[in-house]
Amino acid sequence: MAIGQYRDDPAEMDDIEREVAAAQYPEGGLVVGLGVGIVLPLVTLEALLFLTPLLGGVVGFALGRRVRDYAIRRRRADRTPGE
Repeated sequence: MAIGQYRDDPAEMDDIEREVAAAQYPEGGLVVGLGVGIVLPLVTLEALLFLTPLLGGVVGFALGRRVRDYAIRRRRADRTPGE
């Protein structure tokens, strides 16, 4: 997979990418980020109620993408014979 290339079509993915995509790291990060973005302003300031879920969702999705990419790299490194 080329650097910066994002494939979400299972037919284009190899078996490692399909396995990691099935774990839904970006989507899970999005849900956690949205949850934190909703709870945080309720605890602190009501004025942030509109902005923080959006920011939390974006940050959570980006973090999930990083975790997904890390999982793919780790599994590929485990599969590669010792170098």
